[in-house]
Amino acid sequence: MTEATTPNRQPATGKRRRRTRSGTDLSRDVYIDSAVNLIEMRGVGVLSARTLAAAVGADPTALYRYFTGIDDVLLAVADRMIGIALDRWTPTDDWLTSLANLARALYRVYANEFPLTGTAIATRTTGLPNEIRAVEITIGLLRDGGFDVEAATRWFRSLSDFLLGQAMLDGAFTALPQQIQDADHDTWRGLPERLTPDDTPHAEAAAHHLRSMMLESSFEASLELILAGLGVMARTSTEGGA
Repeated sequence: MTEATTPNRQPATGKRRRRTRSGTDLSRDVYIDSAVNLIEMRGVGVLSARTLAAAVGADPTALYRYFTGIDDVLLAVADRMIGIALDRWTPTDDWLTSLANLARALYRVYANEFPLTGTAIATRTTGLPNEIRAVEITIGLLRDGGFDVEAATRWFRSLSDFLLGQAMLDGAFTALPQQIQDADHDTWRGLPERLTPDDTPHAEAAAHHLRSMMLESSFEASLELILAGLGVMARTSTEGGA
């Protein structure tokens, strides 16, 4: 098959390299690196062929030698984020532990290391190799737990939505100006003084816990709840099929 018959095929990383004005080899990876840096420093709204051109030191039209447009760059960025997490993940002998470690690896990349980028690309479906690898691994782990294909697919979807939604929430909060973050935390810290046992007995009773727990991400607690549920359902499924 010749390249002419596959017009949408992207060149492999490292091929069709050209020198930028600074002397750097131009490639897909250079554009992806620069896109991530721009998003983290200035937000996804600033991303354009012109701003990327300035970042890599090339003419704006050079972008189209490697990508179909800015959205194509964002999809490549999303796949890069998934790839970073997968490369750090190591499976264990226990499917639930492996699943938990995978979720944590993805969350750290999206919410902690690249919060603005994670928020910008969490809703996207890339169809690219790393995303497909993540699907294969996750459904495989759920199948190892005893779920049939339909159930494994259902719980893959639920786990993915939880993970990406939590990462977006935490990443978006991290991106707020520090004074706004501090003000929100102060609101929770001062909650007990605004409550009365007669009007809000349950909130008042929980106020001491709220003022500390609401200052932290709920990712680990929510993940624990989901994994516990999966463990119970897996045992039920296995026992029912025995």
